[in-house]
Amino acid sequence: MIQPNRDTVSVVVQFLQLATLVIGVAGIFLTVGRKDARLETNTKEISDLRSIASDLVRASVESTGTNRDQDRQLDDLRARIARLEPTR
Repeated sequence: MIQPNRDTVSVVVQFLQLATLVIGVAGIFLTVGRKDARLETNTKEISDLRSIASDLVRASVESTGTNRDQDRQLDDLRARIARLEPTR
């Protein structure tokens, strides 16, 4: 049986260590990249939600104002009807 040379074993071990180190660093960069992409997506979604909330508040305020106008118009109509109806 042929005994492997110690230098050959040392080179193989060093190569495997280098490969493991490269894979580890690549994994770190991949993880950081994914987190950055997720942060960017979340930032965009938060911006969209902020816009939606602003529109909802605006619609609510306009609705409240419209309801007040309608209530005032109904009160005016009730007053006019009350003047037209004979008092019982």
